[in-house]
Amino acid sequence: RADLAMAEAEPIRPLEVEYEPSTGLPPEYCEYLPEDQFLKALPWLSKNRSLEWLQENCAKYKSIFETQDNLEEKLKNLSVSSKEKGGKDEPKLLPGGKLKKKSKLEIVMERSIRNKRKCITTISGLDLFGIKLSEAAKMLGKKFACGCSVVKDAAGKDQIDIQGDFQYEIAELIMSKYKEKDIQEEHFIALEKGRKSKLF
Repeated sequence: RADLAMAEAEPIRPLEVEYEPSTGLPPEYCEYLPEDQFLKALPWLSKNRSLEWLQENCAKYKSIFETQDNLEEKLKNLSVSSKEKGGKDEPKLLPGGKLKKKSKLEIVMERSIRNKRKCITTISGLDLFGIKLSEAAKMLGKKFACGCSVVKDAAGKDQIDIQGDFQYEIAELIMSKYKEKDIQEEHFIALEKGRKSKLF
């Protein structure tokens, strides 16, 4: 009977934790956020939690939740404030509220010798400037009349491999072809034996 009872018992399911999306924290921990981050979480909290829950679990900011009118007034002010900022993108936060670092705008050129004699120039970072790698690879292959393709590096990120040693020529072509991207000489980095240095 004991075995039968165990067989009939419901399987243990993992606990599902809900996270407030802008901060990456469970709602009950939002009270401990600095005020600026708490206010970013406020629209979601007010939509997904009752006023009574907010009064009980966000005591640090109790003045906001004294009445429904207070809460609505605060939300209204937040909405006006965000419009005045012109809809600028907020920095992305990782789970736990840590600021996600922006990728540094640089185009890395690496020259390597394969099969003891074939030289390959690898270009990474064009996508950070909004350049489509497939289009750039096609343009480069046609310009230098050689093999050129989009490949993935060890981390799974897309980059361009072109046969031949064309670091400076490629940089000059990219700057002239994509003038609207405002790519400057200082954006180009030469990578050799794991060390980075300015290409120009």
